[in-house]
Amino acid sequence: MPLSPSINATTTRIPRTGAWVVPALILLGSIAIGFFTPWLLFVAVGALIWLGIIHQNITRALRSYQSAVQQRDQELARIEQLVDRLGSILDSAEVPIIATNQHGQIVLANTAAQTILGSGRVLTGEHFDSLIPQSTVHELERLARSGEPGRAKLQLPIGGDMRIFSVAAEPVSGTGGTVCTFTDITELTQSATLKADFAANASHELRTPIASICGAIETLRGPARDDPQMSDRLITMIANNANRLELMVKDLLDLSKLESTEIPTSISRFDLIEHIDRVCVPLAGVCERRGLHIEIQNADEIGCIESDAILLELILRNLIGNATKFARENTPITIRLESKSIAHDPQNPPPEGLDSETGLRIGIRDQGIGIPLMHQTRIFERFYQVDEARSGSTAKRGTGLGLAIVKHAARTLGGTVQIQSIHHQGTTMIVDLPNCLPQSSE
Repeated sequence: MPLSPSINATTTRIPRTGAWVVPALILLGSIAIGFFTPWLLFVAVGALIWLGIIHQNITRALRSYQSAVQQRDQELARIEQLVDRLGSILDSAEVPIIATNQHGQIVLANTAAQTILGSGRVLTGEHFDSLIPQSTVHELERLARSGEPGRAKLQLPIGGDMRIFSVAAEPVSGTGGTVCTFTDITELTQSATLKADFAANASHELRTPIASICGAIETLRGPARDDPQMSDRLITMIANNANRLELMVKDLLDLSKLESTEIPTSISRFDLIEHIDRVCVPLAGVCERRGLHIEIQNADEIGCIESDAILLELILRNLIGNATKFARENTPITIRLESKSIAHDPQNPPPEGLDSETGLRIGIRDQGIGIPLMHQTRIFERFYQVDEARSGSTAKRGTGLGLAIVKHAARTLGGTVQIQSIHHQGTTMIVDLPNCLPQSSE
């Protein structure tokens, strides 16, 4: 902010301090000689008037100067206040912002820049090129210093994770410096990648059963027209693939609803053990055929819970269903229930109406093929299936959406889901649901 002309003191001039010397000497001389030559007393009076005029001018100039100084101080105070306010705004911004001078040296870095890019250290005085490792961003900053704005992508390891930033460099006119902003677009990039992967995976998963159905129909119309045995096999194939398509469409609809940020929840009180029994009824045939038996631990300690019955059914149906698919034959599937205090994520609180201090942990354990460690971080992705599941029989192969549904259903209830698995030994899926056990059930 430029200073006003009055503050620059270009219009206010104070008379020289020696301006009063001449009239003062004249006054003194006239008075001294006036004792001998009376008419010189008139000269003394004129000199006295002259001194009065000089005094008035000096007083007026001093007052004007004091006013200008006061105005300057007020203007400087406003500038300092503005600078402090702009500094507070920059420091409150979550986006790292760095300003450089004409030599590429950092002259300003907000708190986010020091925390995210500088690991907490003060960045002022460092050279921009020494802070950012990628030459593309170096060139971007140099071009901005020459007056050419631009953008680039930057990948940096932050806190053990690889983060993606969109870097914008803008020249600062009249200074030869730049202002660089670093916008974190990691989630946006990952979301775009997931959407592209989802479209590709969905197309692949839908194409396979459709191709089988179309091939079976063509065979029925041709070579198998008069072959009852082959016709029965093809009809069974068509039915199985149509059932697979139906399950996939149902899972896609469930997942689409769960991913909606405005999905409503219906909280009610119901008996948890009865709810688990109802979920297990459709699985009775699979358990009998494979010699599996489902055990519920701590059933007497958990009575009624308060939750969304439909969402909890989605969680239990998918997790218990997976356990029946991948458990070894003639082994138990254990459902362990445990009441405990569960901290919830402030960014993802439980639904309204759940004010209990006690939560529920559900652990579903099978003694099956397990999941290799390299796959455990990806099993909650849509359509992702571990190789053993993909190479298994059609009965074992699911839609690849079950665990994605579980993750979103648990999150909608303010909870989390995690996995504990050892390859070839078994898997335990753990679901934590906070604030869902009423006090009467303790």
